[in-house]
Amino acid sequence: MPMATCRAIVGAACLSLGVLALPGWAQTLTAPPPEVLVKCPDAMREAAQLRKAPRQEPATVTRPALRQNLLLMARQDQEARAQLLARGRIDMSTAEGAHLTQVDARNLQRLKHIVAQDGFPTAQMVGFDGVDAALLLAIHAAKDPDFQEEVLKLTVEHVRRGEVRSEQVATLTDDLLTGRGKKQRYGTNYDIRDGQWYPAAIEDEANVDARRREVGLLSLANDVCVVRALYAVPASN
Repeated sequence: MPMATCRAIVGAACLSLGVLALPGWAQTLTAPPPEVLVKCPDAMREAAQLRKAPRQEPATVTRPALRQNLLLMARQDQEARAQLLARGRIDMSTAEGAHLTQVDARNLQRLKHIVAQDGFPTAQMVGFDGVDAALLLAIHAAKDPDFQEEVLKLTVEHVRRGEVRSEQVATLTDDLLTGRGKKQRYGTNYDIRDGQWYPAAIEDEANVDARRREVGLLSLANDVCVVRALYAVPASN
């Protein structure tokens, strides 16, 4: 296989293990992975410039059971991907691949039910970690780009209120575009080419760093450094 598209093989972004973790330490500079400290000092300096104040959690949440459900689904999502990547290769024909497919399908069905019944969860309902979990699940709803587009529309007010971060919207936007066979806008999806991680095709790539800066993402060069520092390239067969 000359090129492995992470999104296609793993169901969303092959680098999904970092979808929650990377923005977290990049924005707050808490516990940056040691690999990044050593290999990507420029990325750390830029992350310091991009640092944002922590979001103020609501004193109480109105839907604690829903919050716990979302956190459980997100944990299962990450565990399933970790199990697949732990094999050292991406092979969806394995038991781990079948398990990931089942987890994604179950989570998508449940998230669609939640959104249909209650709308996209708010921080008042489920806290910021619950909102983050719901966003992670939406980003991994690769088999239903129409639903991903619905989530983007539903979270406009969440972004305005600061409940959904602009870099999360950028990630979901890229995944939706990639799923529809279009070039991504922000460079958050990666391919494996010639045994190395590269951003998948980007529209107007010459100006991608300006767009990334607008939403609080690291420059593309620094992001590539971080990705390569954190993730070994899985075997393709």
